[in-house]
Amino acid sequence: MNLNELNHELTPDALGALNAQIIDALPQPDDASSGFKTFYELIVKRDALVQQILADAEPLFAQAFAEKELVVNDQLKELAQTLLKSAKDDASHFIRSQAAIKKYK
Repeated sequence: MNLNELNHELTPDALGALNAQIIDALPQPDDASSGFKTFYELIVKRDALVQQILADAEPLFAQAFAEKELVVNDQLKELAQTLLKSAKDDASHFIRSQAAIKKYK
């Protein structure tokens, strides 16, 4: 995922900055440490900010903004599901590896 997928023409600066932080927090394939906790915290902040923008906006802008954000939200949801599946697969692999090690001791 890249920043252009999170930002659209109606993205306010504050939301754009938060989107950049989300992209930076995504776990990299060669990164041993996971950024899942940071990713989750930023997604929660993003949700609160989007809700605030919608609450403060004029009705026409809010509708247009919400339509754009639905697309972004679907992409973020898909990304989160992919990260969750990857984490589950990693945990499962670790457990199987531990069992194999114990078997050979």
